[in-house]
Amino acid sequence: MLAEIYCEEFHQKKIEFSNTLNVILGTNTGDNSIGKSTFMLIVDFAFGGTTYAAATDILDNIGSHDIYFKFVFNQQPYYFCRNNIETNNVWICDENKERQKPMELTEYCSWLSKQYGLNLPWLSFRDAVGRYIRAYGKGNCDEKHPLHYVATEPSNNTIIALLKLFDRYSIIAEIENQAASSKDALKAYSKAQTLEFVSKIGIREYRKNIAEIKRLETEIQDISSSLEHGLLDVDAAASEHAIHIKNELSRARRLRGNLYSKLSTIDENGNYQFSNTTDTYDELAKYFPQVDLKHIGEIEAFHKKVSTIFRQELNAERKTLLTAIAEYDSIIQGYESQLKELIQNPQLSKIVLQRHAEALKSIEKMRRDNDAYVKSKDLKKQKKQDEERLSNIKSEQLGKIENSLNNEMKRINDLLYKEEYNAPLIHFSDSGYLFTTPNDTGTGIAYKGLVVLDLAMLHLTRLPIVVHDSVVLKQISDDAIESIMNQYVASGKQTIIALDKQQSYTPKTSELLENYSVLKLAPNGSELFGRSWGKTI
Repeated sequence: MLAEIYCEEFHQKKIEFSNTLNVILGTNTGDNSIGKSTFMLIVDFAFGGTTYAAATDILDNIGSHDIYFKFVFNQQPYYFCRNNIETNNVWICDENKERQKPMELTEYCSWLSKQYGLNLPWLSFRDAVGRYIRAYGKGNCDEKHPLHYVATEPSNNTIIALLKLFDRYSIIAEIENQAASSKDALKAYSKAQTLEFVSKIGIREYRKNIAEIKRLETEIQDISSSLEHGLLDVDAAASEHAIHIKNELSRARRLRGNLYSKLSTIDENGNYQFSNTTDTYDELAKYFPQVDLKHIGEIEAFHKKVSTIFRQELNAERKTLLTAIAEYDSIIQGYESQLKELIQNPQLSKIVLQRHAEALKSIEKMRRDNDAYVKSKDLKKQKKQDEERLSNIKSEQLGKIENSLNNEMKRINDLLYKEEYNAPLIHFSDSGYLFTTPNDTGTGIAYKGLVVLDLAMLHLTRLPIVVHDSVVLKQISDDAIESIMNQYVASGKQTIIALDKQQSYTPKTSELLENYSVLKLAPNGSELFGRSWGKTI
């Protein structure tokens, strides 16, 4: 449990906690700006939160400072320190508050989760505890949406966190992964169809393809039958195929001829020689005494360099052309062999098959298109089935949680009000959840429902602590506070609350406040930091 918070900047430097109820007690008049909400954020800071460190008023008026925490587990004390500037690190300390070793904030939270026995699959310590440390400034004091970490959190995330806290998420996780996998598979396949890597057709074209495939298969069967009984004009088929081969052969020879023409041009250019004018330099100087022979020499050297580069490029192009010519030689040789075979043996059955090769190709394409249609349909069906299965199992598990919470909230509510007021109810749906108190719409009743829910969470889950700021409890009627405080104690877990010391509390409530008060703020004590800067935090 949290046993102690210490800070040199506090007016009361050390605040010690009990393992049950702990009260931060304010003034008789309910003054603000004395530090109740700030201290609640510091408690959240001790449990790995970051809202306190982001408070600009603290930075402006207090500046950088260290806060020390002491936890006790199995009678063993553990000491830590966090700085409000260096928020990502937590220091392990000794009992004299000397820093020993740093650890990352995530490691610190994991350590707390293990010590509190909160270790649940897929549930982080902050995702569990942070929701139920309700302090002004954190954004989680909404009496209509008590399960939200912040107001903008998607409802699905909120529900998943609740399932994890009740240890009912494991049964969902595998199905959720399967649903995500099905969704991704369909998305990837649809993308492939959009990019035309895979065919995309509709039901009409699918049915049309089935009919056309059947027709072409019948045609092929007729050709095979005719060939078997000698009824097919094989010579005509062979002639038709020979014409096709001759056309392809002529085209290949024409393309090879173009390559030979380019090769001839390159050979002519390769034999070109730049003229050498070195021998004429003396004659030139004789007639033009003022000429710059050195400059002319540089020009000549440049010409030679260009000539070398030109020859290299020509040689590279020549090699490319020779490779292409060799490929065309091979193609032409193949066509010539096929043509020779047709002339020598026009009765080959292979020739007949060539006649309906186009039909086979069409059948293959239509089957690919239809397979793509069936694949897409199957992926959509699988995605729908997995989503429905996930929705059903989530509804089933949420139904069990809903039943448990509503029964527990009714039990607690009856203890608080002796059936004078309706208990709050929670209901889960596909889109989120609804939290209400039937026939009671007052603000105090609404906040009472939030407190009752948190007490139920303490009883039904491994949640180790609940923190309620005065912004939550001040809305509740004074006559109910006594019963609520008794319930905090009865929960058997650590609770930390902030209250104003109002005169209208019952004597029993006042006694409880005194017995469980761990920090008294002005006027009997002082502001948290010994000074105020006139703003509620």
